[in-house]
Amino acid sequence: MPKRVLILGAGRSSSSLIRHLLVHAEGEGFEVRIGDLDVQLAARKAEGYAAASTFALDAGNPGARKDEIAAADLVISMLPAFLHPEVARDAIAAKTPLITPSYLSPEIAALDDAAKAAGIPIINELGLDPGIDHLSAMQVIDGLRREGSTLTGFESYTGGLVAPESDTNPWHYKFTWNPRNVVLAGQGGSATFRQNGLNRVLPPHRLFKEVTAVDVPGAGRFEGYANRDSLAYERIYGLEGIDTLVRGTLRGDGFCGGWDALFQLGMNRDDAHIEVAPGTAWRTYTAGFAGGVSGDADAGTVRAAVARATGADARALDLLDWLGLFSDEPVALSAGTPCDILQDLLEKKWALEKEDLDMIVMWHRFGYRTASGEHRVRTSHLVHIGEDDTHTAMSLTVGLPLALAARMWLRGEWTGTGVVLPTEEELYAPLLRGLEDEGIVFSETDAPA
Repeated sequence: MPKRVLILGAGRSSSSLIRHLLVHAEGEGFEVRIGDLDVQLAARKAEGYAAASTFALDAGNPGARKDEIAAADLVISMLPAFLHPEVARDAIAAKTPLITPSYLSPEIAALDDAAKAAGIPIINELGLDPGIDHLSAMQVIDGLRREGSTLTGFESYTGGLVAPESDTNPWHYKFTWNPRNVVLAGQGGSATFRQNGLNRVLPPHRLFKEVTAVDVPGAGRFEGYANRDSLAYERIYGLEGIDTLVRGTLRGDGFCGGWDALFQLGMNRDDAHIEVAPGTAWRTYTAGFAGGVSGDADAGTVRAAVARATGADARALDLLDWLGLFSDEPVALSAGTPCDILQDLLEKKWALEKEDLDMIVMWHRFGYRTASGEHRVRTSHLVHIGEDDTHTAMSLTVGLPLALAARMWLRGEWTGTGVVLPTEEELYAPLLRGLEDEGIVFSETDAPA
């Protein structure tokens, strides 16, 4: 009887995961069972493959989910992260290995002993970021250590962006994944990192002002802003005492100035509910956030009020103008949080069209001191363009590491147990080789500091 891989969730990020497993299923002797609330979506992604089966996944029916997990030989969960502790407990009870792309939570970490007792692995953070960032960073870090070098700095930035040939707006951005997560940028609290030996705390109102210019060969110039808790990676990567440690997000050149203006105005807040009268112009709506002007102020007056309220320069104000925030166009959404109303607009303005391609950019910079005392810098970068609007670069880079790890486990090439991250060579080395076979390749340069 063939082994069974169970995939929970068939959304956008699952497309390439599902395809890769189904392409290899018959030859490697396993079947793939796909569950989603939208069973027709799951069926479309399984169409044409004899090794596939689908079912309606109801998150409100944990009994049915437990039965599916118990019948599987391995589970890949693409469900929202808050459901993963429940899924993990079900997997432990059924002694079924589990892989997820989500950040390791304290609830999952606490299940380490139980997973070891069950004899199964629970692999977390195996998508793009987190995921491929771990694999690629640890390969370089371990390699430098084997050479006798000492790490002095580590900077890492990743962005899900639009491919140059599809870049048709001045923000240099289109949605390639969950729009809500993008629109909430800055709402997650302060960023903590280390810079030149100093531990830094960057509060949200300065997050998009202190950006790092990142030049990526073959892709162009980007802006990087710090993400939440970079200092946690001291322990994860074994970088205790390192002088510089920053992880962050990449956006197109100029994006952060425009986003900072929206953030300073509060137009992406999700903690208030407002109603918008029918026919209200965007310039009038925007004026309510800027203050200091009347409701019938013209576009130029509202633009000037935004500049006073946020400190935005002309380039940033032009980005807001392009969105239509100073226009006479009516606000489409009549009620919701400011975040809801802005997201409704951005989903129209930043839509990834049918013919558009997306792009993933990942960039690492490692400062190090050689055994002979020379200070050098090694950079490693990935640029990957999507195939189409289904097998996007985001879908490929999130899904393929999961699929490759599943195949490794089914073939008996990795047999670890407990709650793990993909930071050990026995995982990252074969996964990186597998990604290279799929065309996901890093380039490195090395130079004196």
